[in-house]
Amino acid sequence: MFMVFAGSVLFNESPLTAVQMLWVNLIMDTFAALALATEPPSDELLDRQPVSKTEKIVNEVMFRNVFGQAFYQIAILLLFLTEGRNIFNLPYEESDPFYYTRSWLDDHPDSGKELNSYSNKTVVYTMLFQAFVMMQIFNQINSRKLGDHQYNVFAGFFNNNLFLIITVLTFGVQCVCV
Repeated sequence: MFMVFAGSVLFNESPLTAVQMLWVNLIMDTFAALALATEPPSDELLDRQPVSKTEKIVNEVMFRNVFGQAFYQIAILLLFLTEGRNIFNLPYEESDPFYYTRSWLDDHPDSGKELNSYSNKTVVYTMLFQAFVMMQIFNQINSRKLGDHQYNVFAGFFNNNLFLIITVLTFGVQCVCV
């Protein structure tokens, strides 16, 4: 995960917790693979010419989608990570904890913070996590169409009930968790 690496290098801490990383891994690997692998075949597949065994498995459209999505996600998430506090007017110091503990409050008696309340850093990192998961859901929907001229990612959207269930379940669990 690039965000964990970038956060560790830039701020000496990971912007995502271990549980968040497990959830993202579950979404990206298991749920997405299950949802996309159960996509029913369309009549358009019968109209395609056979593909040579020397043909590349990953074509130019796939490269464009993978690198385009990766660039988009890295750019937005790095913006959240580095400038989120300024964009959303949630100032905090790098040394601020995620939750204010008794020992932190004893060291900062004039902070005006309450015991066990969350800091602005927690809010910004939660927004980063939420944005990342929503981008994964968008990418899951976008990955349904990989043809040269398949621009409508919602064409045949309701043909795969398992895909819909997984997408709605992922969105629902994410909203409940946050």
